Amino acid sequence: MLKLNSLEKNTFKNHLIFSATNGIVFGGLMLQDIIARKTLLSSNLVVTFVTMVWPVANLFSIYWGEYLQGRKDRRTLFLIAGFLGRLSLILTFFVHTGKHFVLLLLLVYSFNAFIIPVQNSIFQFNYRKKNRGILFGLSQTAYALFLLIASFLFGRVLDYNEFLFRPLFAAVGLFGYLGILALRRIKVEIPEIVKGAKSHPVVSPIITTIYEFRNNKPFLWYEIGFMVYGFGFLMVLPIIPQFLVNKLGMTYTQISIGKVIIANAGIALFAPVAGFIHKRLNPIIFSGLSFIILGFYPLLLNLSIFQNFMEPVNFVYLSFGVFSIGMTGVFINWQIGSIYFARGKDSAMLQSVHVTLTAIRGLFAPLLGYFLMSKFSDSIGFVSSSIMFFLASIIMFITYIRCREYLKL
Repeated sequence: MLKLNSLEKNTFKNHLIFSATNGIVFGGLMLQDIIARKTLLSSNLVVTFVTMVWPVANLFSIYWGEYLQGRKDRRTLFLIAGFLGRLSLILTFFVHTGKHFVLLLLLVYSFNAFIIPVQNSIFQFNYRKKNRGILFGLSQTAYALFLLIASFLFGRVLDYNEFLFRPLFAAVGLFGYLGILALRRIKVEIPEIVKGAKSHPVVSPIITTIYEFRNNKPFLWYEIGFMVYGFGFLMVLPIIPQFLVNKLGMTYTQISIGKVIIANAGIALFAPVAGFIHKRLNPIIFSGLSFIILGFYPLLLNLSIFQNFMEPVNFVYLSFGVFSIGMTGVFINWQIGSIYFARGKDSAMLQSVHVTLTAIRGLFAPLLGYFLMSKFSDSIGFVSSSIMFFLASIIMFITYIRCREYLKL
């Protein structure tokens, strides 16, 4: 049984509230590409831009991380992030085209990039190492459960009237803002960091990133593995909406069941277990094992339209089930894996580097998927994605062998 001190109890209570409301927010946002395709009748290229918004907006994370490093005065920033990154979803009432949707999502996700490194500092300094993985896993179970419920309700409502996505997004924006207020109540004791008097707001974070990579080689190779994984993950995102909507003719409810509910059920069911395993198994090998499982997800998705021993929709559900298992490990590692490389320093900067690299691959991977889909076929895109997942796994295993002595893993 977990024994928590008063700081851990207070932190966990507020983080649980945030996780639940965040689940409601992303229960809606995870259907954004389907809404763009099915309701707003966007082209494949515009849908590609919709899938790019989240990773590309993470480019701001490196600047958030540089600004936040060692700072204790973060409460005002929470209000700004909540207002522009959550309440701004009320502007969905003015969205009438896929291009409008892209602009709104860019605003929402740009301020979401602030929340991610801040969370990491909370996990690092408020949770003891022996409890960190399990407490994080429990909070992610709450996130996933509310995400599943919200997504299912979204799907049912949108099948009734697809244009109700506007008031639904406004409502989840309000929930999201309340969740950020809960996160704001958490007090974090962060070590003071003395910064140089002169720093350039654009160049300084880039120099800091280069410095971290030069002096923390395991973190560099860890990020290379995640970069390759990210290409595999992101390149299929533009392919999936038209594949599910146009090739398979799936409804909003069917898509929400597969793409959101089944795909995230692993987090809801296994996140605490994965968190416990994460405590005992270092993040490099943990990622490698997760990437192997994910390698089968696009292959199965591709087979759904060719096989004839079950309904294609059920085969799609099977592929998202495999995705769910692999993604549970990746999700936990993506959120808190960088703490292992921080060596006692505030991990916000490392996590912001980790998130910003998502933006870099987000600039290219979805466009690569769009190119393969347009010039060749969906199948070529799916198979290429699988190759990326398996290659990322190999990189992680090699990194583990080369760096375990260095990190005493």
